[in-house]
Amino acid sequence: MLARRQHDPLQSLQHRSQELKQQVDGLLFESQLKGALEASKRRDMYQRCIQLKQAIDENKNALQKLKKADEPAPVGNYYQKKEEEHSLLDKLTHQLQELAVSISRENVTEYEPFLSFFLSNIISPTV
Repeated sequence: MLARRQHDPLQSLQHRSQELKQQVDGLLFESQLKGALEASKRRDMYQRCIQLKQAIDENKNALQKLKKADEPAPVGNYYQKKEEEHSLLDKLTHQLQELAVSISRENVTEYEPFLSFFLSNIISPTV
């Protein structure tokens, strides 16, 4: 039986970022589909925005804590790769923010508490 190769810490975070990007892209695509404006679908998409935002924040925090010394082997352009991951996560956060705002416009009173939480975490994220 073949042993599964363990990813290096930065490589693992890059892999997780790509998974999150695929999920955000899927949610953005779904929001454009016919029938996406139904209240139950908007509610579901909004909840997924919140869940994805939390997952992105977790990945950002792990990325910020990651040090070059954590890598078991030398990584070329380590700091550039780390910055690129941070930029990708910022972009995903921005896309989710825009989607959450557009969803909430449909029914402001229903999403008001969630939107305030969502936007406050984007404007002043926890570290």
